Amino acid sequence: MKSKILFTLLLLCNTVIIAQKNSTYGKISYEKAINIAGKQRMFSQKIAKVVVLKMAGAETPALKSELNSSIIIFERNMKILKNNATSQSSKIRALLKAESLEWNNFKSLINKPVNDLDAVLSTSEELLRKCNNLVLAIEEESKFNNELGYSNNLSQLKVETINLSGKQRMLSQKMCKYYAACKVFVKGRKADVANGRYVTVFNQMNEAVNELLVNELNNSQIDTVIADILNVITSLEAKKRDFRENRISLGEMINTSNTLLDLFNKATSLYSL
Repeated sequence: MKSKILFTLLLLCNTVIIAQKNSTYGKISYEKAINIAGKQRMFSQKIAKVVVLKMAGAETPALKSELNSSIIIFERNMKILKNNATSQSSKIRALLKAESLEWNNFKSLINKPVNDLDAVLSTSEELLRKCNNLVLAIEEESKFNNELGYSNNLSQLKVETINLSGKQRMLSQKMCKYYAACKVFVKGRKADVANGRYVTVFNQMNEAVNELLVNELNNSQIDTVIADILNVITSLEAKKRDFRENRISLGEMINTSNTLLDLFNKATSLYSL
């Protein structure tokens, strides 16, 4: 009986030690890992957005620079996530490999001189799905290790909030991507589908801001940023009919989506502190 109790205690101690060793994502915190992995979601849509805007006739030096820098950062982030994943689960390592393979497919597609809009949209969505799968797996592993290590709930709340706030960065770019796609399709079933998707994305952002508004981690700085986000969303709601009917200019939509991206970046960074 005593040996059985001793074995149980040793097993429990070993589990706690393992959890403590895995309390970070390699050399970086889970909060930082979630932020970086979440940015990959955003870049998948930001890169696709620029490609679609080019097809819609909005080709500028600024957009070309945005495309090049986004590709560079996506690939560097991938290296950081891979280099710190050696101590993580086989699931995370497999999802990283899947994201990397999908990225190669997408990069090959957008490097072609003539782009197929349907292919760009579908492949960017598949890349987004792979990126999001990785974010969810990191969040799950963080939660598991926090529970094993008897950590307080604050650390996990930060991870989940960074994920939620970071997801809105992606949605700001996805909204613009489908808005531009609607301009390219002009009319017909494909235009209707693109229209429905960017309106849905806007509604998702609107709902998420309500969640962030009452988050326990909020301070005066975060409240100010969320108020700025609400101002942008309210301005779009004031032009609801033009927005829904794709009558707002591409230039205005680009500025709006980039403003939302900057603000959600600020909010996510503040949640990461």
